[in-house]
Amino acid sequence: MFYHKYRPKFFREVVGQEIVVKILQNFLKRDSIPHGYLFAGEKGTGKTSVARIYAKALNCLHLKENEPCGECLVCRLFQENKFLDIVEIDAASHRKIDDIRNLQEHIGFRPLQGKYKVFIIDEAHSLTEEAANALLKTLEEPPTHAIFILATTEPTRIIPTILSRVQRLDFRRISLPKIVAKLKLIAENEGFAYEEPALYLIAEEAGGSLRDAETLLEKIALSLNPHTILSENLVAEFLGHLSLIKILEFLELISKRKINESLNFLEKIYAQGFDLNLFLRSLLKVIRQLMFLKIHPEYGKHLETEKPEEIIDRMKKINENFSLDDLKKLSFLLFEADSYLKKEPPSLLLPIELALIEYFEVK
Repeated sequence: MFYHKYRPKFFREVVGQEIVVKILQNFLKRDSIPHGYLFAGEKGTGKTSVARIYAKALNCLHLKENEPCGECLVCRLFQENKFLDIVEIDAASHRKIDDIRNLQEHIGFRPLQGKYKVFIIDEAHSLTEEAANALLKTLEEPPTHAIFILATTEPTRIIPTILSRVQRLDFRRISLPKIVAKLKLIAENEGFAYEEPALYLIAEEAGGSLRDAETLLEKIALSLNPHTILSENLVAEFLGHLSLIKILEFLELISKRKINESLNFLEKIYAQGFDLNLFLRSLLKVIRQLMFLKIHPEYGKHLETEKPEEIIDRMKKINENFSLDDLKKLSFLLFEADSYLKKEPPSLLLPIELALIEYFEVK
């Protein structure tokens, strides 16, 4: 699995969490290490991976610039999954008070191979109230050799008394360029060619989760044969999406008032089996971006972090044929089409066709 194979083993390999990494490395410089942490953030942003790296750094025999050395006995045991002083618990399936009591029985034992025994509790918000209160008692007076790292996607469900006793670190959603950079590294290491827009499409689908992007990349890569390159069209077909290039082609037809070609375009994508709901969602997203390009001078710089330069240039060129009122009217009509589409009309194309016809009539 790509997300296992390319999981970061050092702080320098962590993607998109520079602030969190810096804070943890500063903790490593202190004489007194905090014994409780809460890693909060969306799925796939690196919470458990960073927890494991921090556990390795805490126990590393020869830290190098606040990084695990990767060479000492502890680091080698970590790399071979043989380090005994790290305990990982999935609170989604071990959420009851008896599970925490079993954990507490292990806490009193001193580490066997390292300086600290590290307990990583994933999905910590899933603990029952009784289990959370039992854990609280341990967090209030932890043994000097015990470190607790709670990971959660829902920090608001963690009881306040636990929050007050841990160091909270918030993991951000990972930006598209950083996800794409990691996907490029994987593609190059795995030896398959790719188009950059294809990787951006995968990153967008993952919604800021690097793990989801890596998993999706692996699934699509397995379907490459007989294709020789991971193309944007291949990814779009795999996802059931229309590629951004095709979306821009459609908007270009509309901007030039080519009604027949626009309606034929709809017929074609419908015949090819594309999901019209996904099509409308993608279309509205691009129209929103076109509007912001018109009203916000700095928005182009923001788009540069999400899309290749040639795509942005094409969007700007299309925008020359739209006024802001055109884009607003088109958005409202397509929103209406989306609501009608959910009511299962006699023809799925009809709401979108009516939206286009009305747009061309009122312009």
